[in-house]
Amino acid sequence: MNKILIVATALLVAGCSQEPASTETADDFASRVGAPGSVSEGGVPAPVETTAVKAAPPANADVFQLEKLGNIGGVDLGPRAGGCTFSVEGQEMLIAAAPADRALPGKATVRIGGQLLLLDAPPGGIEQVRSGTTFTGEGFSALVTRTGPDRASLTIADAAGTQKAFAGNWVCS
Repeated sequence: MNKILIVATALLVAGCSQEPASTETADDFASRVGAPGSVSEGGVPAPVETTAVKAAPPANADVFQLEKLGNIGGVDLGPRAGGCTFSVEGQEMLIAAAPADRALPGKATVRIGGQLLLLDAPPGGIEQVRSGTTFTGEGFSALVTRTGPDRASLTIADAAGTQKAFAGNWVCS
């Protein structure tokens, strides 16, 4: 009986160790889980920007190709009394916030070309942001227009005046 148990255990262990090796690369995994960024040589993840800058989009980036925001833990939207998020099919594309004081402007951020870019809104406080407003960055703007309860259109315009609109959700707190 002990011999049968030992042989059965040995066969079980040998069978488990014969699983085929995964052919999934780090890029495949990042793409599958929706992680922004890419993987550089040696399988080390390329750094993903988590802070927003006031700058023009990267040179080869298309301002009409908004990217999933991803990690925005380092983004400073200033003092705020609330905020709003624009998303398309569950993917957050723009986040905005503003203070309660109507004399103060709001701020927003988008990710273009892998870079988080900081945008400014005109004065109007959080109520202006919630109702929809234009956020301006270097070389482009993002106009949020409310289209219904928790719905909006986000229109991106480049410096040449070319526009592209996205329909999505505008959820505010």
